[in-house]
Amino acid sequence: MNAAAAAVVFTDRKDYGGERWFPDDRWMPPSGVQVGSVYTGAGDPTTPGWPSTEGCERVSEEEVEVPLIPSLPVSWADGDAIMRSIGGPVADEDWQGGKDAGVYRLGPGPGVLNLNYQGEQVITKIENVIGIIHGAEEPDRYVILGNHRDAWTFGAADPNSGTACMLEVARRMWKLQKKGWKPRRTILFCNWDAEEYGLIGSVEWVEENRQMLESRAVAYLNVDVAVAGAGFETSATPQLDELLVQSAKQVMDPDNSSQTIYDSWTSSTGGGAKVGRRGGAGSDYSAFVQHIGVSAADIAIGGDYPVYHSMYGDFVWMSKFGDPMFRRHAAVASIWGLVVLRLADDVILPFNYFSYAHELQIAEELKGQVLHKGLTVVPMIKSIDEFKKAAIQINDEIKALEGSWTSMWKDGQKVREVKERLMMAERAFTDREGLKGRSWYKHLIYAPAKHNDYGSTSFPGIYDEIEKAKSANSTESWRAVQHEIWRVARVCGCIVPLR
Repeated sequence: MNAAAAAVVFTDRKDYGGERWFPDDRWMPPSGVQVGSVYTGAGDPTTPGWPSTEGCERVSEEEVEVPLIPSLPVSWADGDAIMRSIGGPVADEDWQGGKDAGVYRLGPGPGVLNLNYQGEQVITKIENVIGIIHGAEEPDRYVILGNHRDAWTFGAADPNSGTACMLEVARRMWKLQKKGWKPRRTILFCNWDAEEYGLIGSVEWVEENRQMLESRAVAYLNVDVAVAGAGFETSATPQLDELLVQSAKQVMDPDNSSQTIYDSWTSSTGGGAKVGRRGGAGSDYSAFVQHIGVSAADIAIGGDYPVYHSMYGDFVWMSKFGDPMFRRHAAVASIWGLVVLRLADDVILPFNYFSYAHELQIAEELKGQVLHKGLTVVPMIKSIDEFKKAAIQINDEIKALEGSWTSMWKDGQKVREVKERLMMAERAFTDREGLKGRSWYKHLIYAPAKHNDYGSTSFPGIYDEIEKAKSANSTESWRAVQHEIWRVARVCGCIVPLR
């Protein structure tokens, strides 16, 4: 059987675009190398599922699940030279490179590449930094901000733009405290270590504090690459959509003072405000959403950028192309801070689960993939309909309570009960068994795509089993799909109030 001796990875010029490159333009030069981790797990691989602390239990080297094929990132210039040395059949059109590249072929040979890998396996201490503003009335409820500190190279965008914004949010809240303000709920500022190696800092912290967070965490608000250009982007679990939209309406567009961020956001999408979903494992929200079921959001201006994870992502690039006036950084800090203040200070949490119910309607799309095999999605559709009714019901209860401050003051127990339901509903979408073959991921609604850690998949367990069933095409494999449909039906049904 043939096996890969090594893997050489490069970002093709076709993916860069542009005729000029840094320092004359924002694009990565041919000599630029995009680095990253090929580890697709979450957290310390020697402590799967439990916290990595000094003196803790660790699996043996033989049991550690890490990539075994040596890999090396190289520049487009080096990658182009390697590709030109390969003969054999011509690759398909969608595998061809940019206009300056040669014809890509499948090999083997005739070129021979000598790759010499040198490395050592060591256990290194990492440190998270946690700051706390204690809540005055609900100190046992936590609103959590997070950003990682480690970078592959200079990290002006990833992660230092986010770190700068977090420090600015902290500074502004310190000024509020000086004026006598105290948040209703506790606010945690979390600066994570070792994110680039596999979300290690945040994952291990969540695993170490799992029980506390499951009962006390209100929401997690992540900023990784805060700024890398123009254009507001955000993604979240759906109950936070409305809050993000409201906050964007309150902040001036850093590139056009005549409008708000919301205005430019909606005009760029050609319609309403588009909020992405937090299913991928590309940043530190992963452990919160996908492992313990805490609602979460991520905020950025700029999205993808061409010098990602390279030595060209430095202060010079940021000040010339990413954010020349540094107004975009201030805008991200403003939106982040506004969202935090609402979550920390609103008497009733500003969650709207009707948005979630609407999002779950995509379950209808499953019919075409399973009905011809005699499977049914009826249990799942019924549970989602019941969830929608529950979302409408709690919204009505909130309106009734907010309609009269006297009611909120007199019926404290009812207010607390509503807040608990709002906070804990996301937990109900998790299942102790987790996804089959990926048991660390407990969330049955959102998880990373099976073959793309950055990609987000809705109903991941169902689609994982559909992929297997299409390949095996056996009664047993399609029965496994039906089982996953029932699992989703059960977690959606858990959110319906007791009758």
